[in-house]
Amino acid sequence: MRPALAVILVAAACGDDGGSQPDAGLAPTANLAREILDTQLAFDVTGLTGTATILFAPSDTPGASLEVGDLMIDSVSVPHAVTDKVMTLALPASAAETSVDVTFHYLHHANFDGVSSKGYSLLWPYHCGNLFPCHSDPSDGTTFSLAVTGVPSGSTAVYPTMVSEAPSYQIAFSVDTYTEVSLGTTTAGTQLVVWHRPTNAADAMTGSTNLVAAFDWFEKNIGPYRFGNKAGTVDANWGRGGLGGMEHHPFWHIGSESLDDQETHVHEAAHGWYGGGIRIQCWEDFVLSEGTTTYLAARALDVVAPSVGTAVWTGYTSELNGIQGAAKVWPQSCGAIDIIEDDLFSNAPYIRGAFFYRGVAQKLGDPVLLDQVLAAFYAEHAGKAATMQQMLDKIEAMTGYDPTTCADMWLRSTTKPTPGPCP
Repeated sequence: MRPALAVILVAAACGDDGGSQPDAGLAPTANLAREILDTQLAFDVTGLTGTATILFAPSDTPGASLEVGDLMIDSVSVPHAVTDKVMTLALPASAAETSVDVTFHYLHHANFDGVSSKGYSLLWPYHCGNLFPCHSDPSDGTTFSLAVTGVPSGSTAVYPTMVSEAPSYQIAFSVDTYTEVSLGTTTAGTQLVVWHRPTNAADAMTGSTNLVAAFDWFEKNIGPYRFGNKAGTVDANWGRGGLGGMEHHPFWHIGSESLDDQETHVHEAAHGWYGGGIRIQCWEDFVLSEGTTTYLAARALDVVAPSVGTAVWTGYTSELNGIQGAAKVWPQSCGAIDIIEDDLFSNAPYIRGAFFYRGVAQKLGDPVLLDQVLAAFYAEHAGKAATMQQMLDKIEAMTGYDPTTCADMWLRSTTKPTPGPCP
């Protein structure tokens, strides 16, 4: 995601089905710690209906909880109750996996917190419950299957049918009048495509000029792509002011106003490795997702299109100049802040994070050495959640350089450093 996206993140009204099913001897019990392993979803975008089959992990304690936002619950396969946007389930403690079926209706949302009447979904950071029963904790990954029906004549629904373990906000669809263009195939065999709306063909092709080459660089230098053998950009009808992109891998969305920007395409692609491929442990580790991908976008473009890479770093420098020194980058807590309400969602984690990595690479004397760290970290944590502190530890373990002082300067200090090699 790039922070220029003009999101208006507001809480939706609570949904309730008017009560719970009859208790069959086991009461609905709150248990958000009961892990979701798999989520099978099907949506009818005309009827605004959905079904979810949710597979829970074994649990030593009874119950389970799901965020349900303003969903209108039609049926649940076990006794349940809905209070304050949370559904509690009557599930016994079990050494076996347990599946629950839910049918529901959903509402259109106008504030980038669900499904828009324009056809796209956007659930980041914690609005998944406005589309399906879920856990929005960014560390909590689930595999997904997805089906979309009820697509109007003349429109195309773009969505993945299967997604490897990923955070709940990653799953998405978009329904519009799309043309699909194949961009090429990477050395590893991943097909890159772009879907554009009728008036946006030129912007789509301009923005994706170096996407195949950059994606190929990620696969060769960071690691194998986890989300299938086809990936690419979807032209999202976010409307005026809807800049930037959203990491809905394997088919990430970019607002039409940013569709011609090469850095945005490559940035969203990089989330297949960091932010999606590796989840963050808590919102305070936002810089591990966004600072890393901001750096990786510039790093890949530096290699595959040097003049573009130079222009990207010039742009980052301009953005850095506009960031307030006190802007949060890496709060030293976990699970204690709201990423929106506590103002962590700004340019600061993106840009200061990117300059932290660049400073480390310059200190090491060769950016390839940092590439190797990022690749090793990805190999160790892909499909799991990780922290920024673990990244610092990995840098030191692999290179012998302790980046703590550099991290203090770029990620913790309220005084902005001057770009350059880390001390």
